[in-house]
Amino acid sequence: MRNIILFLPLALLFTLLLICLLGGTKGLRNVTYHLGHEDHLYTKVHECLEVQDIDVLFFGSSHAYRTFDPRVFAERGVRIFNMGSSMQTPLQTEVLIRNYLDTIKPRLVVIEVHPDVMPHDGVEPAIYQLCNVPPTWDMVPMALRTRNMRVVATAAYALVHNSLSSEFRHFSEPVEVGKDHYVAGGYVEQEMDCYSPEPHQPKSIESRGVQKRALRRCVELLERKGVPYILLEVPDTKALLSSYDNIAYFQEDMNDYGRFYFKDMEVLDDSLHFFNEDHLNQRGVELYDAYICDSLIVPILNNL
Repeated sequence: MRNIILFLPLALLFTLLLICLLGGTKGLRNVTYHLGHEDHLYTKVHECLEVQDIDVLFFGSSHAYRTFDPRVFAERGVRIFNMGSSMQTPLQTEVLIRNYLDTIKPRLVVIEVHPDVMPHDGVEPAIYQLCNVPPTWDMVPMALRTRNMRVVATAAYALVHNSLSSEFRHFSEPVEVGKDHYVAGGYVEQEMDCYSPEPHQPKSIESRGVQKRALRRCVELLERKGVPYILLEVPDTKALLSSYDNIAYFQEDMNDYGRFYFKDMEVLDDSLHFFNEDHLNQRGVELYDAYICDSLIVPILNNL
């Protein structure tokens, strides 16, 4: 036992050295490193350092960064910044809040919550964030809380690589990625398309404890800093929404974390206003954003 205990620090040091040397070569199965992604998170975390006088700061998954278009809000005199990222769970939201809230200084924070995100293990979005966000110590507990070796190994490599590498500091993310176009302010517009509705198998929503605890830490942090916030669920197609057999339970659960809103619009049509089962197309985005801005955001801002 004594020999094992004495050997552990050397083994740990050797493992870290191996990860740092080989992590970027794809020679280690448990290290996944890739700069740039369809959510343009790398671009956002650098762009947000330059923004000023932001009224609303959005966090959340693709349902955030593909829904809240700064151009629609600007037409109504509201300045927003969208920090949404692919499959962003509360674990990743917490890191972003801790590191960018004081820089952006929004009047209001909106955290997008979704029935398909709260049950997520957070592994893939953790890796996206580790690779594309400047390293901070807040990423360490986030990685450990996933309890996934691939995330932990990637964290070890990304934290060292992104701290020292000129590749990370000087990376330039393309504005156009496939059918996606990045819009200043954090929104990603997809080429216009329409969804062909199809039936869905019934399913239950079971939020993970690790995500619920992270969401609780997010709202407690906002409360300590005195920043008003709301939780918001964006519309899905009626076909998808009707497949959840406990959607009312999910919405009641979210309401326990603070002011929760789900403002559906009967006018939204599955075939006309969505490009897939759970994302609005640009036609739908413009309708929904105008509605949500006028009926929810502006009244809240006027009462602050």
